[in-house]
Amino acid sequence: MNRSREFLVEIARKYYMDEFSQQEIAKEYNLSRPTVSNILKQCREEGIVEIRIREGSSFSRELSERLRGRFGVREVIIVPSNEDPSAVLNRAGAEAAAFASDVINDGMKIGIAWGTSLFQMVHNMKQLNVVDTEVVQLMGGLGASNPQYDGADLARELSKLINAKYYPLQCPVLVKSIEVKEMLVSENGIRDTLLRTGDLDIAFVGLSSNDPDKSALVKAGFLSLEETEETLRAGAVGHICGYSYGEEGEMLELPVNRRIIGIDFEKLKSIPERVGIACGAEKADAIKAALKGGLITTLITDESAALRVLG
Repeated sequence: MNRSREFLVEIARKYYMDEFSQQEIAKEYNLSRPTVSNILKQCREEGIVEIRIREGSSFSRELSERLRGRFGVREVIIVPSNEDPSAVLNRAGAEAAAFASDVINDGMKIGIAWGTSLFQMVHNMKQLNVVDTEVVQLMGGLGASNPQYDGADLARELSKLINAKYYPLQCPVLVKSIEVKEMLVSENGIRDTLLRTGDLDIAFVGLSSNDPDKSALVKAGFLSLEETEETLRAGAVGHICGYSYGEEGEMLELPVNRRIIGIDFEKLKSIPERVGIACGAEKADAIKAALKGGLITTLITDESAALRVLG
């Protein structure tokens, strides 16, 4: 659909200057949230909006201090942004690996979810000389076409790097009904791993957008486009460990959230250290809501996402 330049400017002003969320803009203009996302992308492509990143570690430290001050988060690590998203993600993964190497100690119980950011973290980690540790898969698998990004492989690889015991969740992250979920979580292996998620010292998680073009659950075939639209209408801005959450970081009362197999949402929030890794301005709404809701205690992100969160 062709839209006038005046309309594009109006939408850009609402989002970048007036701080309307994409969901609020969609509601006001009777559009879908993915349509709003595409309009904002068009604004950048046509030069209506320019996002400029100042280079230098002092700028990253400034953004980090502002985020900590505004949201009360324990730690914020910010990497530079550039034209190559994969390079940014690799840099963030390297920072996450360094952070993990500093905080993982003897006797710790560690949870890990799935995703490309966590793959980069594990990929960048070196062997650690720790003992008596455990690695627990936080959520069922995606059955992804790239299994190295899935929770089972990530948990297994991390356990090798720290000589830890490994507890997998050998089931899908999302099932078709509550009845199927209840049947699976009663199985001995699945039940035992889920019990271990209630006694973790640290968790490493990704923060994902609910945009159907970017959602891992949609790409893996677990969520239909209709179900995704339902989550967006309910106010979902992101998901963590499979759970869709709203603008205040609250878990939404959605049927899909009740069919997730993984750590309980409230148990996740009770883990002493919760490290969230997410990069890209398109994840800013998900990051901001997670910070507001106290879903994470440490954030690892890039400058473009940090700017949008603070904007």
